[in-house]
Amino acid sequence: MSTKRIFLVGLILLPVAAGTLLFAPGRRAADRNAAAGRAQAVADAHARHLPPTKGSGLYQYSPPGGRRFDPSRVYDPAPPPPGRAPNGIREYTLVIEEDVPHEVAPGVAVPAWTFNRTVPGPVLRATEGETLRITLVNKGTLPHTIHFHGIHPATMDGVFELVPPGGQFIYEFVARPFGIMPYHCHSMPTSQHIHNGLYGMVIIDPKEGRKPMRELAFVMSAFDLDRDGEADFYAWNGRAFQYADNPIELVRGEPVRLYVMNIFEEAMVPHLHGTLYRLYPSGTSLTPSEYTDVKTLNIAERAMLEFQYDFPGDYMFQCHVTEHMEQGLMGWFRVKDKADVARHAAH
Repeated sequence: MSTKRIFLVGLILLPVAAGTLLFAPGRRAADRNAAAGRAQAVADAHARHLPPTKGSGLYQYSPPGGRRFDPSRVYDPAPPPPGRAPNGIREYTLVIEEDVPHEVAPGVAVPAWTFNRTVPGPVLRATEGETLRITLVNKGTLPHTIHFHGIHPATMDGVFELVPPGGQFIYEFVARPFGIMPYHCHSMPTSQHIHNGLYGMVIIDPKEGRKPMRELAFVMSAFDLDRDGEADFYAWNGRAFQYADNPIELVRGEPVRLYVMNIFEEAMVPHLHGTLYRLYPSGTSLTPSEYTDVKTLNIAERAMLEFQYDFPGDYMFQCHVTEHMEQGLMGWFRVKDKADVARHAAH
């Protein structure tokens, strides 16, 4: 191209470039405003899914302590102690009631369906090889069952033997294999029966037993209050934030065994701050599979975690899906020195 032609093209492009430079800042500001408007529209459309109790601000960024959850309503995370049944038969009675008031978060109550008036139902425990005999009493208005995970006859599977209102049924089978097993209602629609609160955990100990430790049992679940298919609260043991209001006290250097289960139909990710745990998937092995601080549990998956804390202080435990954490699936371990615990007990 000749020098003259280049010069003419430059004269033509110069005003265009100048206009671009002149109006670019205004265009960028407009783009930013449009993006902010779109973001606000998304936030407004999902406002009900923001943490209803301001979980992140209230619970994460201030030291744990008693706030709003009545301690008398906190689900005791300690499972029944291990041990053999004197006659080799472990017996339980589970009573189903419907529309039991249940506080899923501070000040938020729902009509839950319950085993023995708690959500989750009580932790059941047996030793491998013992006979489990569980009587279901249906005080509800609908047919119900109990389906146990594990190995048992078809007649004890809790699918066909619908128990009518006012009726009873006895489930009896040998507890095996050792590990952590869910139990839940299997009446149709099963999703409604489970998510209304009819679920719990069974711990089956190996015949040779396990090393004695401080033990905890956590069931991870969620609550969809407006029935739109998305959870509004997530919870350890049936109540959002209950262990934030009421931290679980541990002793520095104390070995801890945590049985954890996900009963909701989303992946949950238990994570402990400030330590790592030895992971036993489903609790069906005597040997850990890995040493980690985070593990994804899909629907109905469970695991056994063994850990200890080397330093005193307040440590969060949470689901590492941050939305779950912000909407209730978090709490605190308050780790103390043994001398401090003894001194407090003396007073």
